[in-house]
Amino acid sequence: MKARLLIRSLFFSIIFFSSCSSEEDSMEVTITNKAEVDNDQNIPDKLLNSNSTGVFTFSPTGPLSNKNLDIYFHIPEGDLQSLPVLFSFHGGSRNAIDYRDDWINMANQNGFMVFAPEFNTDNFPSGDMYNLANIFQDGDNPSLDSFNSPENWSFSIIDQLFEFIKNEVNGNQETYNAWGHSAGAQFLHRFIFYLPNSKLNIAVCSNAGWYTVPEMGIQFPYGLNGSQLENSNLIDAFSKKLYIHLGAEDNDPNSSSLRHNDIVDDQQGLNRLVRGRYFFIKSKEMAENLNTQFNWEKTPEVPNVAHNHSAMALDALKYILQE
Repeated sequence: MKARLLIRSLFFSIIFFSSCSSEEDSMEVTITNKAEVDNDQNIPDKLLNSNSTGVFTFSPTGPLSNKNLDIYFHIPEGDLQSLPVLFSFHGGSRNAIDYRDDWINMANQNGFMVFAPEFNTDNFPSGDMYNLANIFQDGDNPSLDSFNSPENWSFSIIDQLFEFIKNEVNGNQETYNAWGHSAGAQFLHRFIFYLPNSKLNIAVCSNAGWYTVPEMGIQFPYGLNGSQLENSNLIDAFSKKLYIHLGAEDNDPNSSSLRHNDIVDDQQGLNRLVRGRYFFIKSKEMAENLNTQFNWEKTPEVPNVAHNHSAMALDALKYILQE
């Protein structure tokens, strides 16, 4: 699989930070045009290096090849060929840099690389392209005619990005872990349903605003009717390791950007906390109805935390580290 690294011609820069300890000043190197850099300058000769923090632009292959993403990353000291990979999926504010920074100290202390893709509003406008991953041309009005092929789904970028990272570090990683908060948790739980055979290992979904619940009688995007999901998708999805991760105080029905309508309110409830509980209960019921393995867990609700991605990341670490 081939991926292209793009260097913006006018002002895009790739920034690397390298330091020997937290008490020393970091070295910052900015590459604005690789062809014009003096060979004598002390710059990294690779895109991804041990003990570095920065951003690069990734261009997927296939139908989404014109939809570039900035990838914010942090790599601790260690052997890049074997360091685990964590993807951190941002919320609706599209603030990937913050979702990378949530994990920097934890990555340093526990020895894993973190990559936060930014699904920018230019290339991935609205929830249809991010939360609902372009599964349908209009996710709120699904139909067989508007059901996109898998290579058009935003989900398809993630395994490509993983392979690109492996190639850059000559890595031997076979899987990656992922964490998503808010809209990122919406993206991630649907990713598991629609691409259950991806290279994802452990997933933690924190404080999603609402869910595609595996229950019949409810129209997609809230239920299975019209979703084009087969039982085989559900069986494979339930075999993945997924943690439903909720803040105990994320119970404000008037929270900014929280979706409300008669369907989702009547089905899932009025706030993120009760909706997450409902999703897990109904998922477990569906697995029992299918007589299949159910490898999902609902974690203890995080005390004294509402809709705060940094606090939820701190608590999510222990689930990401489980193997």
